[in-house]
Amino acid sequence: MLSLIKDVKGTTNGLGKVKKHRKMLCLFVMLAFTCLVWQKASALDKLLYQESASVFVGGSVSLRGYISEEFLELNYNEDYNAADAGYSIAYGWNDENPEPGCAALDSDGTVTALAAGSVKVDITFTYNDIEQTEVFTVEICEPEQINIAYGESSTLKAAQIYDTGKYMYTSSDESIVVNGDGSVTAHGFNSAQVYASVDDGKKIEVAQVNVASPSFITESLTRAAGAPAYTPEITGYTPLEGDEAVKWKFADETIAAVTDGGIAALAPGETEMTAVIRPEKGDNIKLTTKIIVTNPVISESDIVIAEDITKEITIDGLSETSVIDWNIGISSEGCAYFKKEGKLYANAMGEDTVTINVDGKDINCYVTVTDPYFDEDGITTYKGASDDIVIEGIDESVSTVTFKSKKKAIADVDEYGTIEAKKAGNTVIVANADGRKIKIPVEVAPLKGYKASQKAISISNTKTKYSQAKRMSKGYYDCSSLIWRIYSQYGVYFGVNSGWAPTAAEIAKWCTNNGKKIYDKAVSSDKLLPGDLIFFSYTKNGRYKNISHVEIYTGQDMDVSASSSNNRVIHYEYSQNNSIVMIARPTK
Repeated sequence: MLSLIKDVKGTTNGLGKVKKHRKMLCLFVMLAFTCLVWQKASALDKLLYQESASVFVGGSVSLRGYISEEFLELNYNEDYNAADAGYSIAYGWNDENPEPGCAALDSDGTVTALAAGSVKVDITFTYNDIEQTEVFTVEICEPEQINIAYGESSTLKAAQIYDTGKYMYTSSDESIVVNGDGSVTAHGFNSAQVYASVDDGKKIEVAQVNVASPSFITESLTRAAGAPAYTPEITGYTPLEGDEAVKWKFADETIAAVTDGGIAALAPGETEMTAVIRPEKGDNIKLTTKIIVTNPVISESDIVIAEDITKEITIDGLSETSVIDWNIGISSEGCAYFKKEGKLYANAMGEDTVTINVDGKDINCYVTVTDPYFDEDGITTYKGASDDIVIEGIDESVSTVTFKSKKKAIADVDEYGTIEAKKAGNTVIVANADGRKIKIPVEVAPLKGYKASQKAISISNTKTKYSQAKRMSKGYYDCSSLIWRIYSQYGVYFGVNSGWAPTAAEIAKWCTNNGKKIYDKAVSSDKLLPGDLIFFSYTKNGRYKNISHVEIYTGQDMDVSASSSNNRVIHYEYSQNNSIVMIARPTK
């Protein structure tokens, strides 16, 4: 720049060149001035280093303290004076809260908190023709409500506003202790206010600490006599290190008393129980409740139950307040377990122990699981005979089996499972083995019918052939010759005493004429008796009822038939179908 001026002064090349250099000099000076102004103006982007602050009701905050130090160092010396520097700073309420009732604002930028709320202050910086306004938000907090129990701690919200290293915190009651880390701990049961002493020495209430009253979890305590000693739970009380132990007292120490392990339930009954709590600070507190001592007894401690059966288990000696833990689903892979409350499920054969906890006492239940069954389809017998029912899959030393007949007039049964067949007919014997009901069909046939059915079964187990031509020869049968040859051995001839056997239709007609017919159609097997004859019609053949085939019922849903398609005498399952046109009982 100096060389430029010198060059201007020493130039003699004419007025035009001088004017040119003068213009350049003016341009340079203007540029330097603009840069200086820009430097000042750019500093206005950093007016505030923080745009919000919190304060509790009764406290104050100086907005002056939130102006950027970088801004001050750049524009002011240590003896800052806005007027000398050419700057001005003004404070005013933002348009959103032109006259807030929760705070006061003075000209120095101090906001005094009057009530809870939020206010915004416009901070305006002016320098020459440059002006910039920024908004500062002040959140005004009411005293924090803190709910804690004895021995518990909670961090103060105020510790984030009033640094514990700079401000002093005090409590209105020694029950509440303010810790150095900005938390409070209940050392007693009295509630208290917590204050922070701010810069001007003024105490500001920052928290109301409420201490919960201790209490028992339930209105009364229930414990089984003989249960392990324990310490009742008290809510709202966590002992501090060095606290004296709770002292327990009982109105009747024969029912409950203090032992080394805690409170012991001694005998069934009720008594008053008192807990005396001795806090570190403040007076002792007494809690009184009722302790009920029960004497739970399981209905059965040794249980024998059949697999896949659910048994109802009851417990006596309880009170209305008793608590039972059935351990539902525990050991579900074992022999037995509780599926629901009081519902013991037998899962698999074997022996197991299930545990029920009643009022704090474990009660063991020893379980034997069996798999009882009757190893036959049913019982086929005759009038006057007796049979024994044998149930398999039980433990004879512990299992319980009972028997009951649904029709005692047909067949009765005693406690040992011995059946007495009284008259022809069908009934069911129900065996209850370890809780499992086993239904055993019983068919009582007339003696001759029973013998005929047994003979038919015996023939089906020999070597036979089907033949109409040789139907009366040894080892050869057709359907009607089989029936006639069997029944003739027991004095039933169907009208033909010797020689060639009658046809199936002729046998059916004889049965009708002699009052032996019992049904004109197919019926279920539980209406049939061994020795009954079943007649079939497949085509119109001009014979009686167009009958072309006959079979003998042998009991338990089975027939014996001389079968042309099988070319032998077969023993097979009875089929209730539309081809059956008549059923007769020859020995009726």
